[in-house]
Parts: sequence; structure tokens; C-alpha cells
Amino acid sequence: MKTMPRNAVLAALPLALALAACHPDNATTTTTSDSSTVGQKLDNAVATTKDDLSRAGDKINEKTDNAVVAMKDAANDAHLDDAAITASVKTDILKDPDLSVLKIDVDTKDGVVTLNGLTDNEAAKSRAERLASGVKGVKEVRNFLTVKRA
Repeated sequence: MKTMPRNAVLAALPLALALAACHPDNATTTTTSDSSTVGQKLDNAVATTKDDLSRAGDKINEKTDNAVVAMKDAANDAHLDDAAITASVKTDILKDPDLSVLKIDVDTKDGVVTLNGLTDNEAAKSRAERLASGVKGVKEVRNFLTVKRA
């Protein structure tokens, strides 16, 4: 069992005392109270509260760990998708005889493809953008290709 931070226990103590005082088992039937019985009940209430807080903390830690793992998995999936998109765009550029995969840099982030580099003419620049747009999973193409001057 994990230890609870002292501040958390101290913050929960007034609530535990109030709950213990309201609980029927803690009601006194006489006008005089036995201090050892009250002390015992108070100790029990504190122990119960510590246990409850510890279990709640363990559940929160477990749920947080699960959420972190899920987020990492999602990020890895997105990264793999971006890598696949980049590879597909580069393959399509490689197949085009008028485009040079060595002169065109392709980057993908969250499905947005960015093209940087040089093309021989405006037609080649447009064709590279169309090729990138046609790849599955591409949300947007940012074409920063420049036409080299002769």
C-alpha cells in the first residue's frame, strides 16, 4: 500500500471527524462520554479514512497510468501514420519522371504534408502537390516548392 501525503491526510481529517460524529455507531446515549471510547472511535475513523484515501489514490494512479499508456499508443499510431504518408508521397514522386525525390523534401505531421525544395517548372510543382494530395490520410498539403531559374 502506498503512503498518503501528510497534507492529504490532514485535509481529510476534519471530514472524517464530521462523518464519524454523524455515524449512528458513534452516537452517545449518555450525557457523559468516556474519553477512551471517543479516542478509540476517532482512531478508527482516522484509520478508515486513511485506508479509503489510500484506495482512492491507488485507483487514481492506476487510471492515470492507463491514460498515459493510451495517449502514448495514440501518439505512436499517429507518428506511424505520418511516416507511412511521407513514404507514400516520396514513392509517388520517385515514380514521376519529371520530379526528383532528391530535390524535394517531404515532411508530414498530423496528416499535413509539407513540400520543400526545387522543381524545374510550375507544372512539376503543381504535379508534386497533386501527388501528395492523392495519398490516403493526407489532410492538407503545404507546397513550398520553388521553381529553379535557368
